[in-house]
Amino acid sequence: MATQSGHAHQKMAVAFILIVYTVWGVQPLYWQLFGPIPLSHILAHRIIWSALLLLPITVMTKRRRQLKRVSISFSQFAIIALCAVAIGGNWLLNISAAATKQVVEASLGHYITPIVVVLLGVFVLKEPFRLYKTTALALVAVGTGILTVHIGKLPIIALMLVVTFVTYAFLKKTTPLGPLVGITAETVILLPFAVLFLVYQRSTGIPWFFTTDPKDILLLVSTGVFTSVPLLLFATGVRWIEFSNLGFIQYYAPSLSLLIGIFIFRERFTPTYLLSFGFIWIAILIVVFTPVFLHGKAGRRVGAAP
Repeated sequence: MATQSGHAHQKMAVAFILIVYTVWGVQPLYWQLFGPIPLSHILAHRIIWSALLLLPITVMTKRRRQLKRVSISFSQFAIIALCAVAIGGNWLLNISAAATKQVVEASLGHYITPIVVVLLGVFVLKEPFRLYKTTALALVAVGTGILTVHIGKLPIIALMLVVTFVTYAFLKKTTPLGPLVGITAETVILLPFAVLFLVYQRSTGIPWFFTTDPKDILLLVSTGVFTSVPLLLFATGVRWIEFSNLGFIQYYAPSLSLLIGIFIFRERFTPTYLLSFGFIWIAILIVVFTPVFLHGKAGRRVGAAP
């Protein structure tokens, strides 16, 4: 019964993570809607509206005491503060990459991140690592290596993207704090900085929403849902899924963004990119379908037993 419950949690975790990475994969289309609104304003509003959405939910679900406990427990507050810094830094780095036109270099960070996640799952969390995962990891390493050589350098922004997201994912995996309380606490920690930024901008004559267009105001408010709901699903799913499996699933979002870039934004896709992504996609197929094959094979063996 416990094993069946574990399998059910694993399946639900995979479903949650796939939903999250679908949202994160199509986010280039979402951010295109904001037009001339500065990315710094978008980041501030993401934090503010996420906090305003999550705080009432935390209170209504009777988790106010748990949230208060975070503020009086030094160990819990330290972990949540580190989570807040990590995810806030990751948002800022992605925004900075877009603003300075370093999207390709940032994408390299997104492709290195899952490798580090897989290694942490195996060597730190002591998760089982089968031969097919080793093969897939080797293919990913080759694909990422080709991409690194093609770009010509390993930039700081890529490394910082790796550090911030891996730190965040690892802490969410290992902390006993519930997903809702944890993410609410993270946004509350970031909230004063976001408010102070908008207050400063207001003192220089820039409106709270940067624009008076109702459509833009609604878009900025929507960032709360776009930010907090995927984070809630991610924080829930990451507690049930093997960290090494999460690493391979992480390639789904940048691959989806790549397809959007090619077929919607008409970005150039070189043969080198095709070769690099080919190795990565083969690795993903191995990780996704090998467990299905092994499970079916085991079922047939059991069925054939006397």
